[in-house]
Amino acid sequence: MNPHCFECGEEYNIRRRGLGYKTCLECGDKQARKASEHKKKCTAPAYNKGAYQYVGNREAARWLGR
Repeated sequence: MNPHCFECGEEYNIRRRGLGYKTCLECGDKQARKASEHKKKCTAPAYNKGAYQYVGNREAARWLGR
């Protein structure tokens, strides 16, 4: 018996469940795209003329460029 996706309720492959996923490929792809778009907005230069880096929270954003 195949497991059911927590998002849409469709069945998906048992091997995917064995890897630790709880969603089907389509719902997993939607979640990954959403996370990717969010992370694109969370980058800032670490210092003047420096490379961009990921900023995960407001506390880290406060100390950038100082």
